[in-house]
Amino acid sequence: MALYSDSAHRPSAAIDALHSDEIQSFSRVGTWGSAAQRTAVVATARKIWVEAGLQQSSGDESLADSITLPAPVQRLIREVALGGISVDRTFCQQVQSEGVTEGAYVEIVSLVSRLSNLDVFARGLGVSPRPLAAPIEDTAPSFKRPAEASDEGFFTASVPNAPAGGALAESLYGNNQAGNVFRAVSLVPDEARRVIALIEQQYFPGAKVMDFEYDNGHALSRAQVEIVATKVSEHNQCFY
Repeated sequence: MALYSDSAHRPSAAIDALHSDEIQSFSRVGTWGSAAQRTAVVATARKIWVEAGLQQSSGDESLADSITLPAPVQRLIREVALGGISVDRTFCQQVQSEGVTEGAYVEIVSLVSRLSNLDVFARGLGVSPRPLAAPIEDTAPSFKRPAEASDEGFFTASVPNAPAGGALAESLYGNNQAGNVFRAVSLVPDEARRVIALIEQQYFPGAKVMDFEYDNGHALSRAQVEIVATKVSEHNQCFY
């Protein structure tokens, strides 16, 4: 059954399939977090949104209590879930000084951001947030940090464009000179691939971002898309 079969406004089959895979990804082992930890992270984000009155309960917030997440992890989840306005370089460094590794920091930010995308999307379709799954793997994370990652001046290390980023950069960004939004969570390549896939399905392919005449088949024109994006960013006090 399609993920959004209960909506009167059905998205494309490609988006439906991508979002179905996104939901499953939270309950699987990551690079820095176990399946149980990742499930607890996203469930905690949902619990925060429900308690803040930002969305209705989906009945799965109890997954947040399946394991105990460290206090700095919980604080990171809360800050990102509530808009990230207070997340600056000092905050990033402070959380890491309290034991959250740089890779784990990036993975957690990506998890919460990807779930936010799904829940806001569902709300736009007029349906409830899609249910989270319980952890379905018990293997250990790889804790693999890409050798190509370097300090590009961001809050965390990232994989630069080719040629500096080598074959990994090409596998992530293709032959394009990817913008910051594509490289933001590249310290954890698996998360970067997921973020890029969402951008390319819901916005524009990386190779076409700077082609303002490109038509991605959206109901809105490129100019309308950018106006909406600008106003939403302004409303959310997005410093970027």
